[in-house]
Formats: sequence, C-alpha cells, structure tokens
Amino acid sequence: MANDTMPPEIALTWQLGSNFGWGLYGIQIALQLTNSGRGRPILLSAIRPHKGDPIEREALHRIWLHQRKTIEGMQSRCVPDSRVDIRVPVLTALGNNCSRQFLWPSFDYNGTENHGLVFLENTLVTDDARDRFNNHDTVTAGSTWARDLLRANGVYKTEACIQGVDPTFFCPGPKRAHLKDRFTIFAGGKIEYRKGQDIVLEVARRFREHHPELLLLCVWDNPWLNGDFFGLLDHSPYYPNMLDHVTDDGLHWERLLMDVGLPLNAVRIFGAIENHMLPLIMRDADVALFPNRCEGGTNMMAMQTMACGIPTILSANTGHMDIIADGGCLPLTRQSPVEIDRPKIDAEGWGESDVEEILANLEFVYQDRKAARALGLVGAAFMGEFTWERQILKLANLIGL
Repeated sequence: MANDTMPPEIALTWQLGSNFGWGLYGIQIALQLTNSGRGRPILLSAIRPHKGDPIEREALHRIWLHQRKTIEGMQSRCVPDSRVDIRVPVLTALGNNCSRQFLWPSFDYNGTENHGLVFLENTLVTDDARDRFNNHDTVTAGSTWARDLLRANGVYKTEACIQGVDPTFFCPGPKRAHLKDRFTIFAGGKIEYRKGQDIVLEVARRFREHHPELLLLCVWDNPWLNGDFFGLLDHSPYYPNMLDHVTDDGLHWERLLMDVGLPLNAVRIFGAIENHMLPLIMRDADVALFPNRCEGGTNMMAMQTMACGIPTILSANTGHMDIIADGGCLPLTRQSPVEIDRPKIDAEGWGESDVEEILANLEFVYQDRKAARALGLVGAAFMGEFTWERQILKLANLIGL
C-alpha cells in the first residue's frame, strides 16, 4: 500500500501507444496512477510514436524521460528473452496461454511482486499456462467472462476489471451535415474471424437491398494478418474465401468488396486511426454494429460508441456481457455455438450472431431514429460509470497499490 510520502512504484512491461488496445490501456494506467498519486509507473518498453492529445503526449514524455537512462542502462546489460530481476512490483500484459504481450525489448521481467493483466479469447488453457498464471501474485482479467474461464481452469487468484472510456473525447454530439443523406453504420476492430467482420459485410449487403443509401464506416485496420484469428476467416459461413484477397501489401479491399457484392461508394475503409480521432467518425454514425464472436475484454470500441450516444448493436456473448445495458444498447441474444477445427485453439463459449436478428435491429434504428437516439443516450449514461479514472482506481486496488 502507499505510504504517506511517496507513491509505490509499479513497472509496466508492454509498449504504450495511441492506436492499439494494449497501448491505450497502458497509457491510461500510467497517466491515471500518476495523476491520482496511487503509483509511480516505470515504463519498461519503448513508447510507440504518440500522435494523439499533445498534453497527454507531454505527460507521458515526462514519465519516460525521468527513468529512460536507468532503464536503458539496465537493459543494455541483459540478453533478450532472458530473465531480468528488478526491485519493484511488475504488471505484465498477458494473452492466450499466458503469453507476454507487446514487449520491446523482449525480457522476462521478474519483480518483487508479479501481477498479470490478461485478455484471452482461446478457451483452451493448458496445464503449463495455468501454472504460469498461478505464479503471479494477482491475475486481473479484462472481463467477467475471461475471469470465470480462468477460474474454471484452475487459476484461482483471478478478479475482473474492465477497461474505461475517456468522456472528454467520447461523448454525445451531432452528426455532421456531409453524411445527412446516408444511413451510416459504424463497425470497428481489427479485421479477423472473432471480430465478425464477415457478418457485418453480409448484413450490409442484405440491408442495402432495401436501403441503397447505406454507408458502412469501417475502422478495421489489422497489421497482424499472419495471426491465428485472422487466418480463421476461412471458417466464415458467408465468405470463406476472404483470405484469397490478401496480398503482399495487405488486404485488397476493392476485390473483397466486389466479391461480397458491395459497391465502393457503400463502404469507407479507414486505416489505422489515432484514438482521439475516433469520436469524429463514430458520431457520424446512425448505429454501431459489433457482432463479435468473442471478446476477451469488453471491446473498447463498443464502449466508445456507446459513450458517444450511438445506438450500439452488440453480440450477447463473452466479454460483451459486461457492457450490455438494459435499455442502453441492442443485444443480439440469438447466439449459436462456434466450432473451430484448429489444433490448440478452442472456442467454447464463443457465439455466432443471427443475421436476421441484426437486420431487425438495424430496421428499428432506421425506422425510429428518435427512439434509437434515446436508447443511445441511455447507453452513454451507462458508460459514464466506467471512466478511466474509476477503472484504473479499481485496478490499483486489485494489485495492492
């Protein structure tokens, strides 16, 4: 616990950055602990270029500058991937099978206490992974579903703490005039099988048959097209040949959309978007759609669209269950099991959303904009309970700061 004069140190092992989930979470942990006086963060991995809020960027720079020479000196004496003992508690980003996430440079840090922060989607937890999880003093899961999954597999020192939202950016606001004649659907998250972009494309194709003014706004950038969950797109019940459109330069969107049957003027594909720019796109949407098959956390972008007051359609499965607000979103309750025939990957508890249910929800929003807007504002009020300040305080309590 903190003493009366100096907040305790806590070392974060992973990279911070402003355009990917783990990076954003790390930024908020560092800033909120510093601002609240609950802890002094030590950043063990280099910060990725930060193009967001300049005040936030300058605050991170001060944290890093204060410790850079000490950390770089320590790391220069170590061999990558080797164990490094440090004299402070450590908070490590963990993924499936207790794998360490976004380390740069890569070291196996061991602190006076070792705390794990985990998001996982693969429901196969090996005995070795269970033992490594249990070697931590605490394990904090990014959703209730992930916590329960770990507990069921013998990881007993596990609690849940969901991520937060920044209400200074993500808040209700008007739709800009240049899209006033379009019915816009926001869909976000890196493109891969578990995120359900193939479902979104099928829904958009069918909805557009009756509403040609449809415009799909896609923030689907994925720099990890060699990842397991992207490769699982060959399991899509709608477009199993999506992988055929991957080239050396990435995913060939024009060919993919042609294959789906969507004209280019019905879809806008955005590349990597800095977090502080997302509200501008989100608030231009009439509805947000997240038919995700699995979320190990709660889905940060879904929390953000809800915070913006956008009526949000959510699959009622896995981590999404923590943010389904009564009367504040449109849950997809018709969930069928997902089967994956890959070794070392299990999808027990994942959910396949029903296209007809999604279309019915979209039609509701289309036909009754006033009721949909009121629903979105209820969702925004619900998200007001999950500010980063509040959620990082909860995390600090769980890890004993």
